[in-house]
Amino acid sequence: MAEIRKVQITGGTTYIVSLPKSWATERDLKAGDPLFVAPQSDGTIVISPDSEYEKKVNCKKLELEGYTPNTLIRSLIGMYMSGYNVMELVDKQGIKPEIRSAIMRFTRMVIGPEIIEESENMIVLKDLIDPSEFSQRKGLKRMYLMVKKMHEDAILSFEEGDTSLAKDVIERDSDVDRLYWMITKHYNMLLSNPRVIGNLGITRERSLGYMLVSRAMERIGDHAVRIARNTMVLSDGFKKGLKQDIRNESELAMEILNCAAESFFDEDLKKANASIDMRNRLERMNDKLMKTVKEERKVDVTPLSYILESISRTGSYATDISEISINYIMSG
Repeated sequence: MAEIRKVQITGGTTYIVSLPKSWATERDLKAGDPLFVAPQSDGTIVISPDSEYEKKVNCKKLELEGYTPNTLIRSLIGMYMSGYNVMELVDKQGIKPEIRSAIMRFTRMVIGPEIIEESENMIVLKDLIDPSEFSQRKGLKRMYLMVKKMHEDAILSFEEGDTSLAKDVIERDSDVDRLYWMITKHYNMLLSNPRVIGNLGITRERSLGYMLVSRAMERIGDHAVRIARNTMVLSDGFKKGLKQDIRNESELAMEILNCAAESFFDEDLKKANASIDMRNRLERMNDKLMKTVKEERKVDVTPLSYILESISRTGSYATDISEISINYIMSG
């Protein structure tokens, strides 16, 4: 329960505020115990027992019994994104070869975790990346450039019937996922550990913005993959004029994305609104093309519809980024 406490001055220069007795008792604080004090950029101060942060090494123990390789990888990704730096994986009956292989696959999927201890019954993973060495802003800019290029190449593979390029787009998605997971992990670390805030020099609010935008970028990458996959099953029988129409819609979606990304990185309210305003034009274009696609050969209607839907969804996620920008700008 919040309280108002008065500041006292001792010795003429030292400012003192007493701690709530119930809070100190619950944490078993004694005279001389160290406290961690972290001034925040918003003017507040976080106070926490130093011992709490010794316990919060962010270590998580996981019993492996009952896991399949796929369910284990999902759980490990969830632990990683939650901010755990140490993962202790245990199976009293011995770790099965397929589970051990899944753990190795996980270490190749993400940035940072490596095996530091291994036995018949236990594997310990530790994130060896110093949080201060990774910038959410730089990671997000990299994601933006990657998903933009993925979308452009997916459309190019559609126009040229280039299945090799389509496969390349699909393979690049794992690099986008790595950055998304890393950015999300940093945000969750900021929530749980004020020390990280001091090291990274970033507010929780801005970090939340990076995380939300990275989620939208990750979805845009998924739709580039969807375009590439549907390109690979198209026949050569649809109207060739449709290629240019789909190219035009794609370019508008990219214009919306570019405008949205610039609005976020530059905190530009005008560009954010311009991006959102373009969305209606994209919807009208998409509705018109959807009607045209339904007149194509039955074998091509479904993949062409999915391609158009993914272009439309790309525009929607881009405008989500603009809305995040507006919310952040107006809250400042």
